[in-house]
Amino acid sequence: MRNLILVLAFLLSGSIAVKGKNLYVNDKDTLLHYFDDAKAQLLASIDGLSDEQFNFKPDANSWSIGQCVEHIAKTEGMLRDMVIDLLAKPANPEKRGEIKTSGAQVVSMMQDRSFKAEAPEMLRPQSNTYNLKNELAVLEKERNITLDLINDTPEEELRNHITITPAKEYTDAYRFLLYIAGHSLRHTAQIEEIKKASGFPKQ
Repeated sequence: MRNLILVLAFLLSGSIAVKGKNLYVNDKDTLLHYFDDAKAQLLASIDGLSDEQFNFKPDANSWSIGQCVEHIAKTEGMLRDMVIDLLAKPANPEKRGEIKTSGAQVVSMMQDRSFKAEAPEMLRPQSNTYNLKNELAVLEKERNITLDLINDTPEEELRNHITITPAKEYTDAYRFLLYIAGHSLRHTAQIEEIKKASGFPKQ
């Protein structure tokens, strides 16, 4: 339970800063497309990086690209476990009207890097040296499990299992899954920032 509170507080810390965007995320097909897009952007961002580039840190307090990828995979696994736990509880569709945040707002909030949040200890990188191929294998394993969960769960089930977050906002399993893909896109943007940092290796 403590881990759940920490992770949700971390992910929702910028929820007040939601900015409207012309986005619509409201069904399973769109959700799957969103995951496909998040994966494609991440792979394009790290494709062909050398070990030196993958492990470069702009400064002592910043993460490397390898650390970002590890964090993406760790967070996906933990959030997915939360979805599984939520789906195992009795459905409470009567709470659907309490959800005030749209799918589009979740997408917008997760990608808004104008707010910063410190990851809880269990989601922080555990190493300073990473191998691109190895980290991609871990990420691919986590993503395949997540996609199996989405494909195997009726959309109504994702909508009808609702919980309240540490921010005192109601959310459902569908939106939890949006957090996963949005979190990946958020750190893909961070990876692009690292690649533009002064001193980033040319090869």
